Amino acid sequence: MKMIKLFAALSVVAMLGLGVSSCGGSDDNPAGNSKEQGGGGEGGGSGEGGSPMTKAEQTALLESTAREFVAMAPASDFEELTAMFKEARQINAKNVDNWASGIFEDAVTTLSDQLITSYTSDYYSSYGYERHFKVAYVISNYKGHFEVQDGKWVLVNSNVDDLKFTFKDSNNDVWVLRAEATGPFKKVHMFDLHDRDYEYSYSDNMSVYKYYEDYKECVISVPKTLAVTLTKNSAQMVKTTVNAELSEITGEEFDISKNDISASVAIEVKDYKINVSQVAYQHNSSVAVNLIVAKGSKQMLSVAISGDLSGIPSVNVSAFSHHIDSDTWKNTEGNALVKVDILGKVQIQGKATKIHAIVDKLEAAKKNRESESDFKSYIKEANEFLDLGLYFNNHSLKQATAYLEPFEKTGSRYVYPSGYQTYKYWGWDMVIKFDDESSYSTMANYFSRSNFRSVYSDVESLIESYSKLVKK
Repeated sequence: MKMIKLFAALSVVAMLGLGVSSCGGSDDNPAGNSKEQGGGGEGGGSGEGGSPMTKAEQTALLESTAREFVAMAPASDFEELTAMFKEARQINAKNVDNWASGIFEDAVTTLSDQLITSYTSDYYSSYGYERHFKVAYVISNYKGHFEVQDGKWVLVNSNVDDLKFTFKDSNNDVWVLRAEATGPFKKVHMFDLHDRDYEYSYSDNMSVYKYYEDYKECVISVPKTLAVTLTKNSAQMVKTTVNAELSEITGEEFDISKNDISASVAIEVKDYKINVSQVAYQHNSSVAVNLIVAKGSKQMLSVAISGDLSGIPSVNVSAFSHHIDSDTWKNTEGNALVKVDILGKVQIQGKATKIHAIVDKLEAAKKNRESESDFKSYIKEANEFLDLGLYFNNHSLKQATAYLEPFEKTGSRYVYPSGYQTYKYWGWDMVIKFDDESSYSTMANYFSRSNFRSVYSDVESLIESYSKLVKK
C-alpha cells in the first residue's frame, strides 16, 4: 500500500466532521434504504448546558445556519476583482511564458543518460534510453518587474529581488501584483516522476525511433516566507502570507520519523480573512491543522484537526510516490480529534482512536464486501474507534451521532462466457442518528433537497450570481 495510509484515518475523521457522505467500494445508492429506518449505532451522550432537540428542531437550526452562511459571501463582494482579472487576461502573456520556461529549464540537471536497448535493420533503427533528471523548483529565481506595453507584458527590470506585474485598467486604476520570497531557503526532495517520451526522424530512407524512460527527482526550494499582494491605487485588495519552518531538516530528505514541519497561511481578500494558523507536524508525536474563515469581525467557519502519532517508521517523504509494504506500518498507532464550528451555532466534533486500526478495518471490509457477516463485523469494529457528534451553540449536549452503517448494494460485472451480470455486495455510508427518535438517515438522504429546500435554493442562486459575474 502507499505510505499515505498512515494519515488516511485523519482524512476519514475530517470527512466525517465536514458531513461528507462516502461509501466503501461503489457510487451506487444503498438498495432499498432511501427512507429513514429505526435502530443502528449507539445512543447520544449527555452533558451540561442546552436541552435535547427534536429532529425537526435540529433541521430548522441547521437550515437557518446554512442560509446565514451562504448569505455572507454574495457575488457583489468580488465584482471589482473579477472585472480586473478579466481585463488582465486579455494581455498577451507570451513573453512571461517564455521567461518562466527559461528559468525552469535552467533548473533541470541531467544526472544520467543511458542506452538500454538498440536495434537496427535495413529500414529503421530503434533506441531505448533511460534518462535521470534532477528538477529544482526554486521560486526565488522568478524575479523581475513586468509592465504592459502595446497590449503585452514586457520585462522592464530583471535586477530586482521580487516579482511584480503592473498595469492600468480601463478606468485608469493602477493594479500591482507583487510576490516576494525571503529566506532562509530549504531544498527538500519531495517526490519522483516517471515519464515516457518518444522521438521520430526520417532521413536517407531510414526511420529512426528513440524511446525515453524519464525519471525526475523533484526538489522544492521552500522559502521561510512567501508574500503575495494585490493593490489598487496602492490600496490593498488581496494579501497572502505563507510561513514555513523546515530548518531542522538535514540534507534534502525529509524523514517523517525524525523531522518536524510547522507552517501558517494567512489570506486576506478585501473584508474576508482565511487563517490557517497552525499546520504542525512533530515526528512520532503529533499533527495539527487549525483553520479560521471570517468576514470582518464575524467568524464564519473554524476547523481544528489534531492527532497524536507513534511508531512511525523511518521513511523519506519522497517515498510517497512509491509503494510501501503494509508491514512497514504495523506498529503505528495514534488518535485524532476534529471540531468544525459554523457561525458559532453548529458544531461537529469527535475523535478517532487507533487511527491505523480504522484504516485496516475499512480496507478489510472492502476486501470482504461480498461476505455480509465479515463486512458487518469489520465495520462494527471500525465504529468502536469512532465517536462523532453534532452539537449546537457550543453546548456540551450531543444532539446527534454519526457513524458508519453497512448497506447492501448492487453492482455489475463481466462473467465469461455469460457476459455482464448483476451481483450483490456490501458497502458503507455515513449515517446520522437523532437521539430523540432513535432513527437514522444517511447523510445524503438527510441533507437532501426535500429536507433543505431553501438552502438548495440559496446555494443555486449564489452559484448563478457568481456565474453571471464571471460572464459579464
